[in-house]
Amino acid sequence: MLTGTASDTRCGGCGEPLDTLRAGHVAVLGGEFVYFCGLQCKKQYLRTTASGADLPTAEPPSVSAVAVPAAPVAREAGAPIAKRIRSERRRERTLDGVDVIGMICGVLVPASELVGHAADTVRLPLALTAFAALVARLLRVGRNSADPSTWVVVAPIVGTVVAAAWGWLVADPASAGMASLAGLSCAAALGNGALVMRARLGVDRARATIERRLDVQVRVVRRDAVTNIRAAEVRAGEAVVVEAGERVGVDGVITAGEAQVEPWLDAGVHVFRREGDAIVAGARIVAGRVRVTTAWSGKERAWAKLLSNPATRIDVVAPTARAVRSAVEWGTPIFAALIGLGAFMGNASAPEIVAAMAAAGVAIASSALPSLVGLHFARGHLDALVHGIAYKDANAFERAGATELAVLSARGTVLHGEPEIVAVELVRTPSRAAERASPSAVDETSRVLALAAGAEVGYQHPLAAAILRTARAQGVAPEAVRNASVRAGLGVTAVASNGERLVVGGRAIMLEEKIGGAIADTRIGELESQGRTVLLVALGNRIVGLIALQDGLRIGARAAIQKLLDAGIEPVLLSGEARETCEAIGRSLDIDHIRPEVLPGDRGAAVRALAEGGMAVAVIGHPASDDGALGAADVSVALGAAGAAPSEWAIALAGEDIRSAAEALAIPRAARARIRKAIALGLLPAVVVLLVIGFGVAPLGVAPLSALLGAAVASLEAREYSPAASRRS
Repeated sequence: MLTGTASDTRCGGCGEPLDTLRAGHVAVLGGEFVYFCGLQCKKQYLRTTASGADLPTAEPPSVSAVAVPAAPVAREAGAPIAKRIRSERRRERTLDGVDVIGMICGVLVPASELVGHAADTVRLPLALTAFAALVARLLRVGRNSADPSTWVVVAPIVGTVVAAAWGWLVADPASAGMASLAGLSCAAALGNGALVMRARLGVDRARATIERRLDVQVRVVRRDAVTNIRAAEVRAGEAVVVEAGERVGVDGVITAGEAQVEPWLDAGVHVFRREGDAIVAGARIVAGRVRVTTAWSGKERAWAKLLSNPATRIDVVAPTARAVRSAVEWGTPIFAALIGLGAFMGNASAPEIVAAMAAAGVAIASSALPSLVGLHFARGHLDALVHGIAYKDANAFERAGATELAVLSARGTVLHGEPEIVAVELVRTPSRAAERASPSAVDETSRVLALAAGAEVGYQHPLAAAILRTARAQGVAPEAVRNASVRAGLGVTAVASNGERLVVGGRAIMLEEKIGGAIADTRIGELESQGRTVLLVALGNRIVGLIALQDGLRIGARAAIQKLLDAGIEPVLLSGEARETCEAIGRSLDIDHIRPEVLPGDRGAAVRALAEGGMAVAVIGHPASDDGALGAADVSVALGAAGAAPSEWAIALAGEDIRSAAEALAIPRAARARIRKAIALGLLPAVVVLLVIGFGVAPLGVAPLSALLGAAVASLEAREYSPAASRRS
């Protein structure tokens, strides 16, 4: 239903988006509701529908047609919507009457043995009828790109039919068995096709829904004028204007404006996006107005790249799917030749040799294994889209499934990245350690804060922001310092207003500057054991105070770590904090493996060191602050990066939820486990049949039955895809 935005319902005559409650006309045609903008659209529909004049219609009281809001869903080309829906439903049928007749005829071939010698006259016609039904299905349904080549499936079945006809012509004693093989092979192929199509229905519907919702019209700025065009026609670098209630049609970066955004299709959450933030096609502007510079459009968009582009579709080009498909395509003739050679050495007749070769081919080629393996990839990809996860390509999805270690940067990933000061303390010499608080002590504490604020002015870091924020709140003016120099990951050195050296940072920078910190070690240890970050303030050659900061865990951090552990992925906490602080954070998250005191410039080397152990390493972080670590990872998971122009990250998230980052690794890992199980279940019957046929201990008719059994068992793991169930998981 249209509620200020474009709707999935369209006029049956012109195809324009339409609010069903404000439709000018509605008719019940062939048991379906068809909505129209007005009387003219209805007449046009009836003219273009061959049997429209004979259909009973029902018309409600006329109401005015509503104007289509800005940026409507693009008009679909081709037949009116009602006819298109009916044609899609016909394509969705897993079996039609011809298929059922073919399966019955195929099964009746071996069953005809029950009628005695009369079966000799009906076996071959029944087998040929089943074969004709199979050919009709192949012509009607066509080949899916994720399936093996059609010749691989058809050639062995043709071989069974040729063997059956040959055996009948030469009155071969085994002609009855050959006819049974031909009939059962056709019936099994029809059944396998129905199983695969049934398993694909949910995935196909979900894909079609996403493609339809991404097919919107956008307002693009060209030559200082705003033009409405389809999103697929926008070129990279062009600016698109999106207002409240509209969907973004392109991937890009916001270059002007700010808005509340639903960050991806059906995200269920709203986030704030401003200039410089990435945004993906399918995101909806809830409030505000933005101008987006296009990075990707058409089939290159994050939500369409692995979904609809034939050259990059995940179930077609994933390495494992390709390998299984190639194994079936090349293995079929090889095993058929081996079985045929065995039959020849066993002094079988020529028709029997052809039949044995065809049976081996049927056992392998008709297993539907490649189709079901590709289906698992497609399901996993759709599950990821539900969580706002976009993969660079099919290889990235597979690499994510092989991940064994997941490195998480502490600041801004598992922590909020917005620390607050919890204590500002003086560090007294032993001679003054017994002094109690006094007005002068309070002034000294304010001086410590002022010195730190003066050193941190202009430094873009969460700790610096926390110090300056607290100084403003307490009315403390930053000390006027000069010659400030930032040491990345260590701290700041400067010259105080009285000419003394000023150093603000952790213990590492104090050691570099040869400033003794033993006097504060006990207190520092106490604070760090509580998970707090401690900054020391040194004036001259001695430490005069310390500042303790606390950063809270991000929402969902514990759940994300548990998700990784459940998936069999070991989390690793990488941080520039002191060991005691890092251990406290690790304990709160159940992370045993920590890497503390790693400076930003050294994090890439730390990740590479982890990978040298032979384990696949993923890094979860922000592109701006964790660039080095992300670049060194086998699998980089970039928070909030989906839609941006650079495509160097293996995985990009449309949001910044750490739980979605964990899902980005857990989903392909679960898909990998299901694929392995499907391969084992699908291949086992074929292997058994090849052995029994090769040794001649079972009739050839078991080959198609084994193929059907393998497809049926493997399809149990490919239950119909449900976005709602995916979200609940």
